[in-house]
Amino acid sequence: MTSALAPSKRPAIVTRPYGGVKAEARRQERRQRLLAAGLEVFGHHGYHHTTVRNICDAAGLTERYFYESFKSLRLLFDAVHEQLRDELARLTLPTSEQPHPSPLQQVEASLRAWLSFLQTDPRRARIMLIDASVIEDLDAVRPNHAAQAFQAHMLILLKLLHPNLSRHGIELELTAASLNGALLSLARTWAQGGFVYGLDIMVRHCMLVFHGLAALHNELDAAADARARADDAQALPGGAPTA
Repeated sequence: MTSALAPSKRPAIVTRPYGGVKAEARRQERRQRLLAAGLEVFGHHGYHHTTVRNICDAAGLTERYFYESFKSLRLLFDAVHEQLRDELARLTLPTSEQPHPSPLQQVEASLRAWLSFLQTDPRRARIMLIDASVIEDLDAVRPNHAAQAFQAHMLILLKLLHPNLSRHGIELELTAASLNGALLSLARTWAQGGFVYGLDIMVRHCMLVFHGLAALHNELDAAADARARADDAQALPGGAPTA
């Protein structure tokens, strides 16, 4: 009779090849099937209407293999979201064959690639724009790395577009947050409405915030230059500039 205090045996981890395929390769293949199932199920039904069983059924795997790769449904969602972000980053990364556009042209090209990425596969929009924002709002402990990365990218872009903006008392981090919110809200409204507006219309409306900021920047620079000229004039003898 086996003692009640005897340690239970853990299931052995299979490492031998099966059908000519090594164990690690099989695990990676199962993980990819779970990621593909996550995109499909999350993208059509949403995170809060999805269970581990739904994912396993779509992947053709048992729950044992789900927990082999992911400890929770949330971690699978995070992995699917990260995979989509990586795909988008590859699409928006400039190549050596492309001409060197102006900063605003670069912004417009990136926005077009982003919006097209969402429109081409509405599952992506459901995951990246709708479910991700709701999940992060409910999770005050887990940092939103995607939002942080997007914010950092926008901050770099603002410094490139308007390097002198901060000298006018406009905080770049707050401005980046404002632009992020405007773009995400606009894209979310578009997706939830079934993408009824054309891509060109959406790009044009997204660019409004950047053109508006550029106009404000130019106005502030012009006002600062005018004040500087007035100060210089007062400093001259007689209080007026010379010919």
